[in-house]
Amino acid sequence: MDLMGMVNQAIASTDTEASGSLMGSLLGSLNNAPVENNQIGAIASNLQNVLQAKGQGNAGALMGVLQSVAATGAVEQLLASEQVSAIAQRVGVDPAMVKSVTPLIAQFLVKGSNSQGGGLLQKVLSGEVDLGQMAGLIGMASKFL
Repeated sequence: MDLMGMVNQAIASTDTEASGSLMGSLLGSLNNAPVENNQIGAIASNLQNVLQAKGQGNAGALMGVLQSVAATGAVEQLLASEQVSAIAQRVGVDPAMVKSVTPLIAQFLVKGSNSQGGGLLQKVLSGEVDLGQMAGLIGMASKFL
């Protein structure tokens, strides 16, 4: 199964909140971020590393943090300020961009996962879905929408 297939399968699961139109609008807002698509992909890859470190064996607890970040935009609950700065420096963007893209990625993961963190979050934590590649696909797909 390809990457989009795995993501669609996680989203289509009966215990997630996601729907096609919801994901479309979410991907649209991610794509409208004033930053290059490969930079969104690089931010997403760095974020995946942080999620994997935080979520080892406890996707449910991480899910609560992601829900809070998605709802409030308070990325400090997920990333320390030095992590935000380090990601921004590695990617070559302003720290404010990391802070604005992170809640959108969190929302994407929350909507495609159940309350225990199963579904999309589990696929990201296991490495089955690469968030960086996912962001690249989002940019590509948006050109055809």
